[in-house]
Amino acid sequence: MKKKWVIIALLISISLILFLLKGCNNYIYKNRIQEENDRANPTGNKSVCLRVGKVYEDMYPYTTKYMPGYHKDLYYRDPIYVNHKLNKRLSLYAKEGLFTEELVGHDGDKPLYRYDLTEEGRKYVDWWGGTNFCFGRVVVEKVTGVDDQLQGQRMIIFTYHLENVPNWIKNKDIYSLYKGYGGLEKAVLGGSPRGAHYYNIFSDGRLSLIRARSGSYIL
Repeated sequence: MKKKWVIIALLISISLILFLLKGCNNYIYKNRIQEENDRANPTGNKSVCLRVGKVYEDMYPYTTKYMPGYHKDLYYRDPIYVNHKLNKRLSLYAKEGLFTEELVGHDGDKPLYRYDLTEEGRKYVDWWGGTNFCFGRVVVEKVTGVDDQLQGQRMIIFTYHLENVPNWIKNKDIYSLYKGYGGLEKAVLGGSPRGAHYYNIFSDGRLSLIRARSGSYIL
């Protein structure tokens, strides 16, 4: 009987050690992931960048145009589809005060609008590949998983929330412009979505970051 209790006590001790080691690793991962996000986003205002369209800085003021033949089921890279999407996004962001909007004429029965960035819009604009509006800082809450499913790579899964979220992105008309917006919706409305960091694993066990959560562009 005494031997049985010794074995039970030993198993409990091993379980406790493993639990503490896991907690320690998760703490290390949490701090590392926070540092990596802050390094990628030093201003705390560029965790997420939302594409408006391929309108570059020297193209403003920008006047809309129309291309006949639009249908909602067109291929997403089709020029007609892309132009329609740009017109819609310009209009909605103008309603949130990021663009001025001026009626300048008509193309047949369709109104033509001229857009320019407002001072508010310039606070958030980023020119990578055209016009984007950026915001937010990732704040890591807890590590929820470690996945080594790919040989030589590790994925650390965590929950987070966003700081520095402007009011304009809380409008569903804006964030629902972007496909698969569920995670974005949760983040901008104060929820705790999941994120992941991906690493290469060196032979000595060191990790090298492949991709961080901060700095993502949503097209």
